[in-house]
Amino acid sequence: MRPELVYRRLTGIGLALALLALAGCGGGGGSGSSTPPPPGSKLFIVDAGNHAIASAINAAPTLMSPLSIDRTVQGSSTGLGVPGGTPSISSIPSIALDAATDRLFAATQGSVAVFDNISTADGNAPYSRLISATLGSGGTLRGVNFYGLYLDTANDRLYSVDPQGEVHVFNSAHNRNGATTPDRTVTPDLGGTTVVVVTFGIAVDKTRDLLYVGIAPSGANPFIIAFDGAAAANTPPNTTRAPDRTITLPGAGAFYLDEANDRLYVAQFNGQFLVFNSASTLAAAPAANRTITFAVSTTQNFIFVDTIRDKLYAVNNNSNGNTSDLLIVDNASTTSDAGPVLPMGTRVVITLTNIRLSAVAVKP
Repeated sequence: MRPELVYRRLTGIGLALALLALAGCGGGGGSGSSTPPPPGSKLFIVDAGNHAIASAINAAPTLMSPLSIDRTVQGSSTGLGVPGGTPSISSIPSIALDAATDRLFAATQGSVAVFDNISTADGNAPYSRLISATLGSGGTLRGVNFYGLYLDTANDRLYSVDPQGEVHVFNSAHNRNGATTPDRTVTPDLGGTTVVVVTFGIAVDKTRDLLYVGIAPSGANPFIIAFDGAAAANTPPNTTRAPDRTITLPGAGAFYLDEANDRLYVAQFNGQFLVFNSASTLAAAPAANRTITFAVSTTQNFIFVDTIRDKLYAVNNNSNGNTSDLLIVDNASTTSDAGPVLPMGTRVVITLTNIRLSAVAVKP
């Protein structure tokens, strides 16, 4: 993977071309024992079209400190699949990062590839573990579709949601391996007329014991469903559970839960970000507390908020099929179209054949 990167400074009113550069991927060994190894990567972006996870040492690129792709995990041994057929974000639709243990979980729908020491993984690095799962339904076994991931690092639980909204929970996530079965399943009752097209995220508020799942239905506005009692939520086989709350969010395509601040970030298909305070109390069709808009029309596939750097990261793909964007929004906790902290940030335009950015995550 050798992408072309174009950097632009984002503001609420326009874009300014900053830099054009080529970033090499993969590293070669240095000669001589006195050369220290490069530091570990902190920014991870998924190119599902090329079945790759690219990473960078610089987690907060700017015009003066541009992004360089320092490592790329890609190849037949990675468990991420190999390019072929029509490129799609659904090849690797989600990742979950355990920053403290330097471990990354990557969903490929049929399985989850787990990488220990992800900050230094490069090339055709083999996965550390590969998780697949089946469960009984109607007297037959069916495979679990790992579409969206959330990792509860405090309790060592991996949450997965499939494209139809069914949630599966796996305990002892750090050493789970091979073919297994979920420890718990939550099958939502969305009403008899709701047809789910796809899901757009999953998150758990461990402090308030809440489970959130994004649902994109056919012929209706997207919404997020919330369940109380996330730590023990379970539905027996062939039964369902109605959500405790439903939050209608027209145009939603991705979300991120800032658990510590009880704040919900939502990305819309027009490129606008909505921010809701008191996320644990949201219901019906709430008004956003803040909106963040840039003068560029984009479709966010996945967002991540780094609360330490106070930055929001989003990935998006353009219609030409060979260009994707990494958007980095400054002052995520306070910025707003209404001010006083107006939207600013960085847009990195990445050009690569068949690129489809599908997910992003950042280490402190």
